[in-house]
Amino acid sequence: MNYYCKITNRKNCAIKNTIVQAYIATILITSLFIFSSCDKTVELFDEYKDITIVYGLINPKDSISYIRIEKAFLSAENIYQSAKIPDSNLYSHKLDVKVLSGNQIIEFDTITVYNKKEGIFYAPKMQVYYAGTINRLDINQPLLLEIKNPKSGEIIRSKTNLHNSSAIRVTDPMYFISFEKNSTFSFETIADISIYQPYIRFHYMEQVPNEPNTAVFKYVDWPFPFVTSRTLFGGESINVPVVGVDFYSNLLKTIPSSNSLERYHGKIEFVIATSEYSFYAYHESYQPSSTVVMNRGVYTNIENGYGVFSGVSSGGKYIRINNQSKTRIRNLEGLNFVGGLPEE
Repeated sequence: MNYYCKITNRKNCAIKNTIVQAYIATILITSLFIFSSCDKTVELFDEYKDITIVYGLINPKDSISYIRIEKAFLSAENIYQSAKIPDSNLYSHKLDVKVLSGNQIIEFDTITVYNKKEGIFYAPKMQVYYAGTINRLDINQPLLLEIKNPKSGEIIRSKTNLHNSSAIRVTDPMYFISFEKNSTFSFETIADISIYQPYIRFHYMEQVPNEPNTAVFKYVDWPFPFVTSRTLFGGESINVPVVGVDFYSNLLKTIPSSNSLERYHGKIEFVIATSEYSFYAYHESYQPSSTVVMNRGVYTNIENGYGVFSGVSSGGKYIRINNQSKTRIRNLEGLNFVGGLPEE
């Protein structure tokens, strides 16, 4: 989920599938072994406590912003199966959720999402909080989150900074790219942002042969590791090595094989996703440790709860694929690419 969690397949949807139940590790920490000098009974679970889990990545360019809010749960059964049961992790009542941006107060309502790609914790629908935010978020002001539980009276808060990465400039390649050789994906940083994740997005269309009304436009992503800038001044050149053969391997891995559909390749989009530091810290806290210290703790910037609330954005540009690479794509076994899109 690339690193951004996407609830829908919209291009700029900010939430990508590292969803709230990743905080199971946090929940397990609260399960205490209680020993007594007189009683040798081991209790595996502490008394239940209402703990709110929040996951929200806010992109000021999105027309709708989503926040996933749940409660922590304990389970003596398979935690992956328990996470799919709504009673395990969803509040039975609606929470009062709002964000404050400058002089704007934006209230969030609940919605159930059905068209999200499947994952471990998605079965078969997902409840999230949402609000229309286009042109309502001030990137020059801190964004404040406030969640009130009307039954318990608990108030959960967080704060992040927003930014707009549209100004990121891709300097190489300029017009065309060939994946028949190794190359470089280069871009320039922008002021005040240090965390970048580049990825290459391959656009295509598929349809039932001779039935243009069945056409569906899709894309798959090829993510690269996070990179960080040396300063916050902007204008720093970042160079990302691109191993050409790995591009084709990614297509074979991410596009399902099909003999019943015909496909048409489109442009390549070079995308640079950016985030406020809190998301990077959250993401890194889940990566395997490279030291002898096994537990380095899970990052959270949620006051009176756990999770992450962070500003994200993206920039980049479209590039055409050269003729040799187009021929190679059409020859990939099982993908059934028969041509290119007219605008490509």
